[in-house]
Amino acid sequence: MPTIPVRIKERYPALSKSQKVFADFVLSNPVKMARVSIHAAVEEAGVSSATANRFVRSMGYKNYASFRADLIQHLAAVYEPVDRLKHDMSQKMSADGIIANILREDIANLTDTIASVEPETWRAAVDRIKKARRIFVVGFDNGAALAQIFANGLLRINPDVHSVVGGSGGFTGLRHIANMSEKDLVIAIAFPRYIKDTVRLAALAQSRSIPVLTITDSHRSPLAAIGDLNIYIPAQRQFGTVSNAAILAVIEALLGAILHSHPATIGHAENFAELSLPWIENS
Repeated sequence: MPTIPVRIKERYPALSKSQKVFADFVLSNPVKMARVSIHAAVEEAGVSSATANRFVRSMGYKNYASFRADLIQHLAAVYEPVDRLKHDMSQKMSADGIIANILREDIANLTDTIASVEPETWRAAVDRIKKARRIFVVGFDNGAALAQIFANGLLRINPDVHSVVGGSGGFTGLRHIANMSEKDLVIAIAFPRYIKDTVRLAALAQSRSIPVLTITDSHRSPLAAIGDLNIYIPAQRQFGTVSNAAILAVIEALLGAILHSHPATIGHAENFAELSLPWIENS
């Protein structure tokens, strides 16, 4: 089911002038909307209660109470990492204890990944990556660094691999996808909190019949309904939103499997070693 901001943006043109005023208020003040009654909300927005009720019905809700409940649920998911961090910060723990717990978390994350991902999924992922003519790895925020590491590794078997780098945004991704076809592959990396540009670019690729491989956390991810093939990585983190270490470990494991089975790996390694020798500082 679409989130409230998505519903508003989809239906905004059909709203009345006063409903648009209330819609703008909802989009600008979601936290406040979740905390106050309809009477307080309409007073601050400068509209009537009747306008607010007509607005929520136009969004597909039975009444204002169901609209507010959905808004609260959405915000709870967004703020869950913050609430968890507040709880963890209130506990007295030594530095060595925290470090040991975090390292155990990643061991548990990777153990769960090994147990939960079917062997056929790993084999299918490796096969699709090897066969793709052109590859575009999509990720933003921390996902951008992970995507670039993945893309750099894949360059060892395919010269036509790209990722969104530096200050590039979603629009740069459009340029890559515009030149791709069903012979190519988009790899989308997104974990909570999911960056919209990643989801939108993956959905665009899907709409153009470009195969999409996703690396995400669970079937609840917005990428799950987009990917032709999904790799789910449990990536829990006590102090933070997500474990980048667990995701990176899986990416490097995938690279290892791909390189091991690709006939060009040894030739590329020899060529790169020769070219890189003048660039390496000997101890």
